Amino acid sequence: MLTSQQYIDKALELGSKSYFTSKAQQKYALEYLSRAYDCLRDTKVYKSSSPQERWLESYDLPFNLHHVREKHKTVFENLSIDCDVVFQLLEYRNEFKSFEIIKPSKKNDELTTLMDIVNETVSKEKEFPKQTEVTLQSYIGKDLYKRVSYNWHYVTNSHGTTFIRVFWFLDGQFTKLSTILSMKGAK
Repeated sequence: MLTSQQYIDKALELGSKSYFTSKAQQKYALEYLSRAYDCLRDTKVYKSSSPQERWLESYDLPFNLHHVREKHKTVFENLSIDCDVVFQLLEYRNEFKSFEIIKPSKKNDELTTLMDIVNETVSKEKEFPKQTEVTLQSYIGKDLYKRVSYNWHYVTNSHGTTFIRVFWFLDGQFTKLSTILSMKGAK
């Protein structure tokens, strides 16, 4: 289980661009903020000793972050919950709710662009074999390049458009290029 600060960090990382790329990403960010609030709620310290008094102390404590209001400040203080952090979470939540959702266009997708560059580089293999190898090593990484092989050929579709199709293999297994490129970043 993560701490409240770790949940906050994850939420802020998702919201760092001041927009979300999908509704799901927004939902994850809001969920991380809610989990951070849950962690803060779980750290409450009761000042009473009897179960009935404890229940009365926590009765007014909001169950979810979206229920928190200014009137709950005294409840948080009575249970030794950091009010500033709770209201900061609420502020983040309101900001995240107002962020736009901007879907990435396929043309601007960095991975798609990189895949196009790598596939285009492979097509020049016959003309510049040594340069192609050096270029692919720079995109894929030297260590990973040793494990990668590929086969390419020209394909003409039903509209008469000719393009290059490249089959990529990692350790002899057919693998998508996007998976290979993501493994470079996983180091």
